This record gives sequence, C-alpha cells and structure tokens, in this order.
Amino acid sequence: MNKERFTFVCNEAEEGRDAFVAHPISDEEGRVKSCSLSHVVVETSAGAQRCWDFNEVEEVRREKDEFPYR
Repeated sequence: MNKERFTFVCNEAEEGRDAFVAHPISDEEGRVKSCSLSHVVVETSAGAQRCWDFNEVEEVRREKDEFPYR
C-alpha cells in the first residue's frame, strides 16, 4: 500500500470508521485498530492482534457485519 493510502486508512480508523487491510504474506486480514509511522495494528477475525508494515498490506473494503469478531 502506498503511504498516502495508508494515511487515509489510518485516519478512517482513528475517526471511528471501519478500515480493513489484508496481509498477503500471511494470508490474513483484519480491522485496523491503530497505526504508527510505518505499521498498522489489526484485529483478525479470529480475535488475534497483528502488527504489519504498511508496505506489506492492501486495503480491503468490508462492512463490519461481514467480518465477525466473536
């Protein structure tokens, strides 16, 4: 993901809107919980927390009800 899109996704999450990313290397995806300068912290559908480099993720468009957490 490019830096501008990463910033947009992080802003969406920080403003309380759902933002989802996929990590092709691990074949996982999750809802963005927080961001740092170059990493994104996500919660996967299994409830695990992951931290991924923004260069390794892709934005996913999902609705919250499509991505169960329990």
